[in-house]
Amino acid sequence: MAVPGIVKLTNNINKGSLVAIMTLKNELVALGYAEMTSDEIMRAQRGIAVKTTRVVMKKGTYPPMWKRRNTGGKAEEKPQGSEGKSQQ
Repeated sequence: MAVPGIVKLTNNINKGSLVAIMTLKNELVALGYAEMTSDEIMRAQRGIAVKTTRVVMKKGTYPPMWKRRNTGGKAEEKPQGSEGKSQQ
C-alpha cells in the first residue's frame, strides 16, 4: 500500500508490525507488514508504507475508480463483471 492511498492511521505503527488495511467503513481489505513507522508515513509524500501479504476483501466488492489504457492509447473504463454489484 502506497502512502498516497492512506487517509487514516494509528499512531503506534512500527516497521515490521503486522497491520490491517481497512476501508473508511472499517471493512478489512488486506493484511501486511509495515515498511514505515506511523511518523514516517505522516511525513512522507510517497513510498510504500505496507507490504501487502494477504488480500481478504473479495475482488469486485467495489467498482474500480481508475481507468486503464488500451493498446490504442485511449483511456477506457475497466470492464466490470456482475460480481459484487448490489441491486438497489
